[in-house]
Amino acid sequence: MAFPESFTLELLNRTDIVDIVDKRVPLQKKGAEYSANCPFHQEKTPSFTVSPSKQFYHCFGCGAHGNAISFLIEHDGLTFLDAINYLAVAVGLEVPKSNFQSPEKKQQSSNLLEALNIANLYYKNQLKKSSLAINYLKDRGLSGQIAKDFSIGYAPDGYENLKSAFKNYQDETLIKAGLTSKSDSGKYYDRFRGRIMFPIYNTKGDVIGFGGRVIDSEKEPKYYNSPETSLFQKKYELYGLLTSRKAIHDEGYAIVVEGYMDVVGLAQFDIRNVVATLGTATTEFHIQKLMRYTSKIIFCFDGDRAGKSAAWKAMNNSLSAVTDSIELKFLFLPNKHDPDSFVREKSAKEFQDLAKHALPLSEYIIKYLTTDNDLISQESKVKFLNNIEPIISKINAPKLSLLFKKRIAELVNLDINEVNQLIVKVNRKKSLISKKRNKNIQRKILMSSTRKFCLLIILNPVLVKKEDLNMFFSDLHEAKLANAIVEICLKDENYNVASIFHFLSNRFGEKVVEELNSQLTTVGEMNYESEIDALRVNLKNKQSALEKKNTLNQIEKKGNTSSLSDEDKDFLRNITKR
Repeated sequence: MAFPESFTLELLNRTDIVDIVDKRVPLQKKGAEYSANCPFHQEKTPSFTVSPSKQFYHCFGCGAHGNAISFLIEHDGLTFLDAINYLAVAVGLEVPKSNFQSPEKKQQSSNLLEALNIANLYYKNQLKKSSLAINYLKDRGLSGQIAKDFSIGYAPDGYENLKSAFKNYQDETLIKAGLTSKSDSGKYYDRFRGRIMFPIYNTKGDVIGFGGRVIDSEKEPKYYNSPETSLFQKKYELYGLLTSRKAIHDEGYAIVVEGYMDVVGLAQFDIRNVVATLGTATTEFHIQKLMRYTSKIIFCFDGDRAGKSAAWKAMNNSLSAVTDSIELKFLFLPNKHDPDSFVREKSAKEFQDLAKHALPLSEYIIKYLTTDNDLISQESKVKFLNNIEPIISKINAPKLSLLFKKRIAELVNLDINEVNQLIVKVNRKKSLISKKRNKNIQRKILMSSTRKFCLLIILNPVLVKKEDLNMFFSDLHEAKLANAIVEICLKDENYNVASIFHFLSNRFGEKVVEELNSQLTTVGEMNYESEIDALRVNLKNKQSALEKKNTLNQIEKKGNTSSLSDEDKDFLRNITKR
């Protein structure tokens, strides 16, 4: 659900981030700000600050930062919508009921959904007509019922098959939906050709994309997904979740596999509590989505080197989403097996038995790091501690973190206090390095008068003037950023830092906001009005000098004086007088 910008800005203006954070992380008053041990990484010396004036939090250790909405999402694991609802109730605002997408965006989304639905019906109809595709699915052991359950289809060979499904084959909507492509010569052609088609559904039941698997094993790539669109982003979506939700609830756990053929292959053997990532490693968003349906998640990987590498990446991506109420486990199949082949050669029962005995998260991490490390020598123990330290730092679940550290202490013959001391020292060193890096970046960027102006106006929106819109004319990023800040502050001088940052992140991206927030932490006390006035004079002088230089360059290009206009001559006389 989208909300009007004005609603989100008003919500942030009414919210007191100190109150939101303090209910979850006890804060201590420190000057004009509040501080605490960072809830997003392990530390003993507080580097986490919350600013009531800026309505922002920032950690100098790990770099975590944001407003009240992002804090609830990162700390409590809420969805964006849940965070909005929570804050709205807290401040007494009514959440808009309708979708406030602009008419253009709403129509675009509707057009994309319609195109994808038409294509899905076309692919399913083509499967019924193709003996080649039907025989391929039969050879893979899939029944007609499974094909129906997952709406499996077929994209025939040929470059313009979808012409028969759409009245306007050259409609740009088909390109945006990832159904067609356009060559350099301007020729339109089908994106999917000669592939078994697996529609990807969102949790509402809408088709938002496709995965295609080649029938001819000689062709590459073997698997091919829709491009990312406004409807489909791989880091958020899981294949098969729509059909597996009930089974996940009934079985009490979800199995995450690497491909859609594994999902349908296991479903053929009545193992339905299965989902797959879509050509990307598991992300924290996938974990958060699955946590709505179960507290136990089992990752299933092939036993080869690629499978082990993918498992380690999935583990690292998942750590920040782990809580004490969720259980992550890892299942590795024998070499040369994927879930589909294993269940066919063995049985569904053997696969389920393996799942029941999957390695818990902490055991998997230790097993992985001790496979080639016997922990006998002091050096081997140091290597183990170096490898495991960044992993522990990512774990926010206090009980899991404590028990994990105890197990690590046993392995290296230390007590838990010594392990904690080692981790704190490393984190403190990282914090100092991070602070030094941030200061170096800030010194470099704060050389710009435009950036200084931006920072001071963000802190004092009431000091903005309409004439400030006339100071930045170039197409450079800094000028565009400055104009955007002036515009939002002129709209409402009561906006706080969090509101302004929310606006800027939508227009310029999160990295720009991160940079600005980092720089704001170095702005000290001063006479803001005098400083901003001085910057205005400086910027106007620079703009005037630039305009004169451009005019002079244009005059020089004209060559001899006979071609100069009276205006040109007046300009040169004035320049000469000065």
